[in-house]
Amino acid sequence: MRTLLAPISISGLIFLLFSASLILIPEFSSAVEPEVTKKKAELADLKKKISDLQETMKERQSKLDKEDAVLKEVDLRIDEINSKLRELESQKQGVHDELSVLQLKKTETVTSLEGEQMILAQQLRSAYISGHEEYIKLIMNQQDPAAVSRMLVYYRYLTESRVRTINKINQHLDQLDSLESSIQKRSAELKILINQQRARWQSLKIAYTEQEKAVVFLHGELASDEQQIQRMFQDEQELLGLIEKLGELLDELLDEERIDTSFRDFRGQLKLPVKSKIRVRYGTRRKIGDLRWKGIIMGGNLGSDIHSIYSGRVVYADWMRGFGLLLIIDHGDSYLSLYGHNESLLVEEGDWVVTGQTVATMGKSGGNSKPGLYFEIRYKGRPQNPLHWARR
Repeated sequence: MRTLLAPISISGLIFLLFSASLILIPEFSSAVEPEVTKKKAELADLKKKISDLQETMKERQSKLDKEDAVLKEVDLRIDEINSKLRELESQKQGVHDELSVLQLKKTETVTSLEGEQMILAQQLRSAYISGHEEYIKLIMNQQDPAAVSRMLVYYRYLTESRVRTINKINQHLDQLDSLESSIQKRSAELKILINQQRARWQSLKIAYTEQEKAVVFLHGELASDEQQIQRMFQDEQELLGLIEKLGELLDELLDEERIDTSFRDFRGQLKLPVKSKIRVRYGTRRKIGDLRWKGIIMGGNLGSDIHSIYSGRVVYADWMRGFGLLLIIDHGDSYLSLYGHNESLLVEEGDWVVTGQTVATMGKSGGNSKPGLYFEIRYKGRPQNPLHWARR
């Protein structure tokens, strides 16, 4: 025996689907939530390991010779001053924007006030032309009651209109007073910010002078070629050790940390971090000894923007002997990009950056005598020629 089902209306079908979704959603959420919690915990653990590695490197870097310690202190102070200057500039721009809005509101209010004043003047002029005694005449002359009634309504409308106009004028005057007060307050804040900027710029000039002295002192201590060769070798080994430790940690990087595209797919298509002349090419011999450059050095102006060549996560952002303020970005699949001798670092460890993002500014930290960017690309710890990855 066949069972016949009654036809279901559209509204009934929607109700059934909605009811089913209410049943399925909690089950789906309950299944996904533990996985999300697990991944968050794994990510937190990974970041903790990177942070511990940072602390280890800082401890090793704290045992520097006197001349290196002085240079590090000055380099970090310049970075701090520049960071404060950027913050002040952002605050100043915010106050500028608020002042612009206030000035616009003031202009609009003044225009509205002038319009209401013109309306009131016209109303008063009309009342004067019609005669102030007209209202009394209407009553005393005992004209037609209907006409008197109409005129009384007319005069009431005129009076109410003048009252409304006067009220609007008073409101606009109060608004102008409030705007003027706000403008004066913001102008005072702007003046304070400008004075703070000037003081910071003066501090920055002093820090630059100290940096130059520290570099001269450092080069004086490294008088012989053997001392310089030994120092360069130690700096390279220190960097290699850091990269190897980072590689061990980054092998544990979660799938969520990866991106859809692969760094290797963009070989020959990437943009270099800055548009400038290359002063030192990859693989060329250093001035002394048999050591060769593992990256390139690009010239430029102090404070020029430095951009990330590809999306990734910042895994190192600190001062390191021989490289100054150093930034290392992991791009996944065992690829790293390194940016050295920066004046300021604009990102921190753990930050996710995108292709082309400004991540630092060009400087001469770490003992350079003129501004420049030291740039490397590494795959599984091994240096690659950056120019093979960039568009010509």
